[in-house]
Amino acid sequence: MTRKIRKLLYCVPTVFIETPNGNQILIDGGPNDRILGKLGRTLPFWDRSIDLVILTHPEKDHLAGLVDVLDRYKVGAALWTGVEHSTAEYREWVSALEEKNTPTFIARVGQRVKIGSDITLDILAPFDDWNGKTATKLNDTGIVSRLQHGKISMLFTGDISKSVERRLLFESLNSKLLILDSDVLKVGHHGSKTSSIEEFLNAVSPEVSVIQVGGKNRYGHPTQEVLGRLAAVGARILRNDLEGDVRFESDGTTYWLR
Repeated sequence: MTRKIRKLLYCVPTVFIETPNGNQILIDGGPNDRILGKLGRTLPFWDRSIDLVILTHPEKDHLAGLVDVLDRYKVGAALWTGVEHSTAEYREWVSALEEKNTPTFIARVGQRVKIGSDITLDILAPFDDWNGKTATKLNDTGIVSRLQHGKISMLFTGDISKSVERRLLFESLNSKLLILDSDVLKVGHHGSKTSSIEEFLNAVSPEVSVIQVGGKNRYGHPTQEVLGRLAAVGARILRNDLEGDVRFESDGTTYWLR
């Protein structure tokens, strides 16, 4: 394999990252076991391990597939917020972590995962401790992370709404450690109008934006409001419902879209 990092943003709301030294990270798993087919076509047949699985928040469309991943693959560690939820998928997730004895870590702002000599994944949110607690707005408890590979950066926003985007903006103005500016943006909440406010997009200033959304979805995502805001900041817009899976490769100096 060439000395590049590759990042796949799948049609299902999940992101797969592989570094030149072979480290692999999976962010979210989608609503069902389709992720297994995606991974099967991405990884060599003999590769049945993933170093780190990140669950941004335990809604079914992000969680359900990770239960199947834990069953099929040896997962080195899991990172999530520990927020409680009442669904069957949530109970299966917690049980699977215990049954597989998967090392589990609670995500908090300021954490850094070093996954290569010049590759880091910084946790930008959540700002609050949700471990063992319930939330009325589950989306806003989610993990926001930023991947830095040399000069290239990508921001993964989960399903956060504008209230968390505003908090990120405020914190970024008061901390040199919280950086929003990124080359590639995984657009928040599938292009919902409740996310991707103008000020946030200006701060991120992405060259490319990726909207993880299914075709003819019942929510009408992505909304015209968000598409207009992304166009206004000059971001190239890629949509999984139109382009399918999106693959980026980077050598730390530049990146390519496959």
